[in-house]
Amino acid sequence: MKPSPPSTERDDRIQRIRRTAAITRAALGIAGIVLILGQPSLLSHPALGLAGFAVIALSSAVQLAHRTASLRLEEALSASAAVLIVGFGDQEVTVLSLLWLVALGAGVMARGGRVGWIGRTVVALALAMPIVLDGSLSSDYAAFCLAVVGLQLTSGRLTLELNRLLYEARFDADNAETLLLAGDIAARVAQSAELSPAGIRPPLPGPRPSMTEAEEESARIALARLIAGEGLAMATQPIVDLGTDSIHAYEALARFGQRRSDCSPLNWFALADELGERVALERACLKATLELFGERPRGTRLSVNLSISSLLDEPTLDLLDSAAGPRGDLEGLIIEITEETLVSDDRGIGRSIEALRDRGARLAVDDIGAGYSGLRQITAVLPDYLKLDRSLIAGIHHDGDRGALVSALSGYASQVGSLVVAEGIEQRAELDRLREIGVPLAQGFYLGVPEQPWPLAPSRTMPVPSGAHLVPN
Repeated sequence: MKPSPPSTERDDRIQRIRRTAAITRAALGIAGIVLILGQPSLLSHPALGLAGFAVIALSSAVQLAHRTASLRLEEALSASAAVLIVGFGDQEVTVLSLLWLVALGAGVMARGGRVGWIGRTVVALALAMPIVLDGSLSSDYAAFCLAVVGLQLTSGRLTLELNRLLYEARFDADNAETLLLAGDIAARVAQSAELSPAGIRPPLPGPRPSMTEAEEESARIALARLIAGEGLAMATQPIVDLGTDSIHAYEALARFGQRRSDCSPLNWFALADELGERVALERACLKATLELFGERPRGTRLSVNLSISSLLDEPTLDLLDSAAGPRGDLEGLIIEITEETLVSDDRGIGRSIEALRDRGARLAVDDIGAGYSGLRQITAVLPDYLKLDRSLIAGIHHDGDRGALVSALSGYASQVGSLVVAEGIEQRAELDRLREIGVPLAQGFYLGVPEQPWPLAPSRTMPVPSGAHLVPN
């Protein structure tokens, strides 16, 4: 739930709008003075008119105090200006009359929509004075009076409604601006950290650029909102069985609020890592993924990325327990960890993995070939899926060395009961070469972009299967 909104009096943006209206009124007052000095014949009592426009110009400064008492004083002064300019004048509608009418509307805006009954009454009396003095009502002056009454009746209400809308827009904009600012910070953090494909920040030898207090506060606010689920959504991308041209599984991928090329989800995870909130953010993504778990199409699995730290985190394990239900069944769930995190494996992770496997979950090692050396750890963990990084797949159709390596990994996987998933397929030629090698599973934009659950693969593949297949041992 959003916190209670502050009063519009304290709303900085609305105050800036009011301040602009006050400056406009000051300019109108000065313009009236200049016109009267240049053409005194425009008014039957130029001195009173000068005093009236001087009041308009000076009273606008009173509003800048932003206090209720000052607003009431400003309204009283504006009403007195109506008596001086209109009340003691004649019924002739001139440019000065129109200037006063505009100043009247600007005054209402400057007061944030406040139009008290005393102010309305004084303005009405000022309009009536020329009619009483002349004993008649001209058509031009009647139209002018009608315009003033219409302005009095509507401008206050409209301005108050405008202020309310401005406040709501400002409140939402603050959230958006927080995300935008934090997104810029996230991109900078990711760049300075030289992000790995897994989005995990390796230690840097030199000093890191630090965030200002304001930047850190903005980043923490944005992360807190994302961790609470606000602005967090999960897209899914199909993993296709190349033997049957059907969808074997979906990978759940986090999307955070905005679509910007310079602020990918990996950058947000880097920012969370920087602020010690990575596990909490991953847990929020896991929670959103588990909400989709029971809705996945029949015969498919759902894959989610978790770091080793998250797998060792008690609240994360509790969340998985809740998803398993009383029968403790996690059949159909694939948990992806990165090859890099296996390098820093400890004894606890082995126990966590085996406990999840006992309940039906499967383990995948992601980003194999992204530049780390975790093959020894892979042989110890024996994952159910080996996900080959795009760096091994790009251009494989004309690169014999890459083809040989992928073929070797595929052969190893088949011997130990694992399945290879080739990631980052972007060309038909890459897909054809992987079929020749015998890679069983593939994923990439060519086969389906991440979308709202549950996208079908393009027409080059068959519909979702009616039963599971290629289930690893």
